[in-house]
Amino acid sequence: MSTRNGIFIAYCFPERKWLDRVQAVLKPLTGQDAVVVWDERKLHAGATWKADLADILASRKVAVMIVSEIFLESEFMSMARLPELLEKERANGLKVCWVLASHCLHELAGLHRPDAAHDTASALDGLGLEKREGELAKVAHCVALHLGLADPVQALLPEPEPPTLQTLDTAMATRHETLLQLRQLAQRLLLGAAGCGILALPALALGFTHFLLLAGFAAFLASQALLVRARIAFLGQGLLGLRYTRSGLADEALPNRQREPLVRKAAEIAD
Repeated sequence: MSTRNGIFIAYCFPERKWLDRVQAVLKPLTGQDAVVVWDERKLHAGATWKADLADILASRKVAVMIVSEIFLESEFMSMARLPELLEKERANGLKVCWVLASHCLHELAGLHRPDAAHDTASALDGLGLEKREGELAKVAHCVALHLGLADPVQALLPEPEPPTLQTLDTAMATRHETLLQLRQLAQRLLLGAAGCGILALPALALGFTHFLLLAGFAAFLASQALLVRARIAFLGQGLLGLRYTRSGLADEALPNRQREPLVRKAAEIAD
């Protein structure tokens, strides 16, 4: 068996922009002479394409697929049967990885999630610039690992995760429920104060001394209602802050300098 080296990249020509980005991040790893790029046009460039493709895959060390719905519908799948070719060469030492350019049913094409070169929970076309560059850096690290140019221990270290959006959702739901209860309490206090005030009027008219007791109780209930309303206003402002924090963390395009204070805020809530 010949020594394997270099990288094979398969993509669809309409998505050339993703090829350019992947090639850019891979350029520091190996010379461009060691990178062979194929798109569906080469399947019609000559009668020997099948043998040429088999020879290339037999000599490459890493195969990278830039996957999208267009890619899955291309002749790479129906005509070249690329997944079968990759599986055959995988048994002979080829390292296979793939990049998710846009969301699609990649599972139906025989693509294994452990072979993904980055976090495929988000496709590249749905990410903001900063987040997308971070995912492309993971692609480069994955390929470097397969080429033997990166430390496996470093490559497998998990990244610290920010507090989850579920934590904020739980805090918002709890605060919203508290606000509903406080609004009901304020209503009851005001109704009680009004009732005591109404009862105090005829007692005053008849000269009964207990009108002072009723009036005092009405004033007490009214003051408690004002305190509860003040608490409602405070919690309402806090709920707006939670909503702002959550919307910011959910925005992939938000720059890090604006995201970091939101992460700290979410961490305080989680604690």
